[in-house]
Amino acid sequence: MTRKIFIMFFAAATSYCAIPSGLYAEAASPISRIGILIPESAPGESQTIKGLKDGLKDLGYIEGNNLVVELRDAKGDRSALKTGAADLVSKKVDVIFTTGSRATEAAKAATRQIPIVFRHPADPVAMGLLKNMKRPDENVTGVAAFSSDKSEKRLEILKEIVPNLRRVHIFYDSNSKYSMDNLLAVQKAATKIQLTVADHGVKTDDELKSSLDKIQARDGGAIFQIPDDLIESQANLIFDGAKKLKLATMFDQENWATKGSLATYGPNYAQMGRQAAALIDKLLKGAKPKDVPVRSASKFDLVINLRIANIIGLNIAPETLNKADRVIR
Repeated sequence: MTRKIFIMFFAAATSYCAIPSGLYAEAASPISRIGILIPESAPGESQTIKGLKDGLKDLGYIEGNNLVVELRDAKGDRSALKTGAADLVSKKVDVIFTTGSRATEAAKAATRQIPIVFRHPADPVAMGLLKNMKRPDENVTGVAAFSSDKSEKRLEILKEIVPNLRRVHIFYDSNSKYSMDNLLAVQKAATKIQLTVADHGVKTDDELKSSLDKIQARDGGAIFQIPDDLIESQANLIFDGAKKLKLATMFDQENWATKGSLATYGPNYAQMGRQAAALIDKLLKGAKPKDVPVRSASKFDLVINLRIANIIGLNIAPETLNKADRVIR
C-alpha cells in the first residue's frame, strides 16, 4: 500500500514538473494589448507616450512581458489615422490610446466596442468627443487639459513677463466656432486684468501672413495664441514675424517654446500620460468607460525662452525666471 501511494505521488510530481512553466506565467500574468494612435511624432506625443509607459510600468504592466504596445503614427497624414485605427481594431487590442481630436475621432469611427482613452489639450465636450465628462458616453474617456480655462492664468503670466503689456494680438480661424469661443474667453479674461485684445480673424495661410504684416511694432504689445489648427500650422511664420516686430509671444504647450515662442504655459504631457495609464489600468481590469470619468490634467508648466527674450530685447525679472519650470538659455 505504501509503495502504491509513493508511485502515485511520484507520477503526479513528475507530471507537474513536465508542464511548461510558461503556461503558469501566462495564467498568472495575462497579456494586455494596447494600441496607440497619434497624428504625428511631435514632442508632445513623445512625452505623453513616455509618461504612459512609465505609468503602466509602475502599475505592473511590463512591455515585452505582460504588455504588448502597438503604435500607429500617421506622420501628419490625416488619412493615415483612419488606416491606423482600423489596423489596431484588426489587431484586437484591449484599449486604444489617442492624442488630440483627429486621432480620437478616427478611433471612434473605427470601433464602438474597444475602449478609447484620449489625451486632449482642450475641452473634449466642446470638441464633440463626448457629451458628459463625469459619466462618458459610448466607449470613450481620457485626460483633458481644458486649455481655454487657463486663458486668464496665461495672460497674468505674460503680463508679469512683460510688465508694460497693454495689448495682446490674437490670430484665429474665423471659420472655426471653437476658435471663436476661445477668443471670447480670452477677451473676457483680458478685461479683468486691464488688457485690450486686437483680434485678427483669418481663413487662409495667406490671410494670416497679410494680417501679420499689418501689425506695427509698439511697446506694450504681444501675440497671444489660442488653440487653433490653422494658426498653429503656421506657428513658425508667427515666431519669425514676432522677432522682427520685437513682440513677446505666449503659447500653450512646451514644444512651442523650443520652436520660438518667448513663453509657454500648458499641461505637462508626461504627467497626463501617467494619468491616462491609471484609466487604462481600470479598463483592463474590467471597468466600463462610462464608469471611468474624464480626468483633468494635474500639472501645468511654465517655460521661458531666454534666447527669444534676448532677440526681442526683453529683460525678464529674476524672480519671474525663478517661477519657471524650465528656462531655455
